Amino acid sequence: MARALSYLREIVNRRRRRRETHEELLDHVERFVAQELRKGASESEARRRARLELGDVLPVAEELADRRPGAYLEALGRDLRLALRALSRARAFTFVSVLLIALGVGASTTLFTLVERVLFRPLPFPEPGRLVRLFETSPERGVAHTGVARGNLAAWRSEARLFEGLAAGYAMGRTLSDDQGSEVILTAQFTCDLFPMLGVRALHGRTFSNQECRRAVYSGAAAPKGADPVLVLGHGLWTRRFGADPSAVGRTVQLERRSFRIVGVLPNDLWLPEPGVQAFLPWTLDEELNHDQRYTTAIGRLRAGVTAAAAESELDAVAGRLASERPETNRGWGIALLPLHEHVTARARPVLLLLLGASGLVLLIACSNVALLFFARGQARSRESALRLALGAARWQLLRLGLFEAGILAALGGALGAAFAGIALAWVPRLWADLPRRGELDLDATALGFAVLATLLAALIAGALPAWRSAQPDPREAFGDGPRTTASRPTQAARDALVVAEIALTVVLLAGGGLLVRSVSALQAADSGFDAEDVLVAPIFLDAQGYDSGEKSRVYYAQVFERLRSLPGVVAVGGATALPTSPLGPDFARPVWPAEAGKHDHNVKQASIRIITPDYLDALRIPLVEGRGFSAGDGPNAKPVLAVSETLARALWPAESAVGKSLIVDYSTSGTYPYEVVGVVADVRFHGPRSEAQSAVYFPHAQRSYLVLNVAVRTKPGAPPLAAELRRVLHEIDPQKPAHGVSRLSDLLGATFAHERRAMQLFVAFAAVACLLSGLGVYGMLAYRVRQRSAEIGVRVALGATRTRVVRYVAGEAARLWRGACSWGCSGRWSAAAF
Repeated sequence: MARALSYLREIVNRRRRRRETHEELLDHVERFVAQELRKGASESEARRRARLELGDVLPVAEELADRRPGAYLEALGRDLRLALRALSRARAFTFVSVLLIALGVGASTTLFTLVERVLFRPLPFPEPGRLVRLFETSPERGVAHTGVARGNLAAWRSEARLFEGLAAGYAMGRTLSDDQGSEVILTAQFTCDLFPMLGVRALHGRTFSNQECRRAVYSGAAAPKGADPVLVLGHGLWTRRFGADPSAVGRTVQLERRSFRIVGVLPNDLWLPEPGVQAFLPWTLDEELNHDQRYTTAIGRLRAGVTAAAAESELDAVAGRLASERPETNRGWGIALLPLHEHVTARARPVLLLLLGASGLVLLIACSNVALLFFARGQARSRESALRLALGAARWQLLRLGLFEAGILAALGGALGAAFAGIALAWVPRLWADLPRRGELDLDATALGFAVLATLLAALIAGALPAWRSAQPDPREAFGDGPRTTASRPTQAARDALVVAEIALTVVLLAGGGLLVRSVSALQAADSGFDAEDVLVAPIFLDAQGYDSGEKSRVYYAQVFERLRSLPGVVAVGGATALPTSPLGPDFARPVWPAEAGKHDHNVKQASIRIITPDYLDALRIPLVEGRGFSAGDGPNAKPVLAVSETLARALWPAESAVGKSLIVDYSTSGTYPYEVVGVVADVRFHGPRSEAQSAVYFPHAQRSYLVLNVAVRTKPGAPPLAAELRRVLHEIDPQKPAHGVSRLSDLLGATFAHERRAMQLFVAFAAVACLLSGLGVYGMLAYRVRQRSAEIGVRVALGATRTRVVRYVAGEAARLWRGACSWGCSGRWSAAAF
């Protein structure tokens, strides 16, 4: 502390101390002169003897000042001022260097923040490492992960001892109505232990009580039947629809024509069971404990010290017991546990890590360019450096001055890069709508700390080697008759190494970008089994309060289809409960088997259930391979019929036609009996070009009416947009039944590989920037060499060299560097296998 205070006093009083030292030394000189005068010497002789005996006052004063506490800090401040003055005189050099560093630091900080927040930071719940997502799995059926049956989940909840809690729920669209109008929102029904298990408390009001969950029972159409239904608003819906008014708690809103009382508001939006949930409803598992409808989302919290493997083994034992007791629904089904964090971030992980690596390479290339600029600047200032050395400056002082210049540029570039990162992070949620945890992005202390580290790295890469070379000037450069025609061999080798590294890193980025472009192009060109161009999709969710699953819903959809067909430019209108690539609508599978073969394990197949209208195949241009499609004659009183996909037809009747055969579908809501197969439909990659074709069964909507239907409207190419007209038609038929958004099917198809396309776009952008920076680096290096060798080139021309030979001579330098860099960059292994 005493030493620190001494330093502080010296720094504060440094000018007064210098003056006092100078006056004290002058006083010693005057005393010596007076003494010599008394001995009889003249004034001039006395002062000459004083200089010989005591030395000059100014150098001694400087030496004494350098020995005082705080002198080193003063020297640093002096060097800082010198560096600032030097950079202020070289404005173009300063501007370009700051911009290059800002580009690299901004890109790397943005990607680091995304990776740290999304992939590495724990979920925003107490002890998030104990949260897991539970799935049912059946390898023999080719099912890696699927939802959980209610009956199985109820057995887990009652028998599992290694879990503190097991919550269950599922999401579906419901129509919210109040004095502002109607809109379809995504709601989630969850058991009451979800919020306590996650440690989530309401921002306003409260979450559900046990009594509210016990009376929260629903019909088979998911319509609430209990008294006094309640809901909890998500933060986004509360802000958008209710203006963030705390008095919204206690209000009543209409949800599917039923009055729901708002009891609370969440502090943040929850992305459970899937992103986009805007309201939560209580739910109980006591109703319909089936064991064969696997669509429920299950989330659990492990007890302290319990591993996921131990919990999975415990549930596997329960699954084994259920398989022996209920072989028709549970044989061959097991359990899979995934950490909740891993499940949430699985799709975004390879994209973010790849982009983080690309941004790091851009940072290195930008810093290499700045280093080349420093080399050129140092070579131009070699006379100044040699003169400083000749006047007594130490080499370490020149090195320090160079590092100060690099540090100032890096600090300015880092500050600007951090500002760029803040702007980019504000735009990420808008540009990357399906990025998990996008609501948690901000420029916090961790991100700023990384920006500081990236800035220090930039200063080190850009300034260390050039500063060291600048501190080793050649005296001949300063005091010779003229400039040397070439730089020293070490300086030239260092510059060449930087250029080669730039080009090599650029080649790596270009190769990776090319592979990603090829992969995305292959995905776009892949045949998904349907034509997504010129098709509008409007998911409609009818409610059981105003419609039933029979005549009323059929009449409603008949009116919708008739009105839509009359719109100009419409070619075909169809509908299906679940549409390819659409995330909305019931999508589930059921066991099927040929009626003549009987229900044996080798005959039973899992097939996805698709309920469609007669014009659905025409609307999506799905080919009919054999037999016929559905018509108006396949009504509720007609013979039960269905169509099957090619994959299912080959699996069940490999050597004969499927048309005319009888197929039994274990469809619990409609009974288990044979259906006549009237057609075979071409395979469809239902979840996009990366998915495999599924076995599917198609039912006519008139015979198996559903409240939920995805309406598909095909228009003529070049027809005017019909989204507004489609919404108007739905509003005129029933104002309380708007569409759950209107989307183009081509956009939904593109969304299935949106992560890959986004990675390609950003990676190609990084590669383009790197290519530009490398080109600038090579150009700057060649331009500097040409200026350096202007005398040599003049001699060559004087001796008869043609313009072509001179150009070839200069271009040969660049070609040599490109060959070395490309061979280095292409020798590394680069793969797009992550996609």
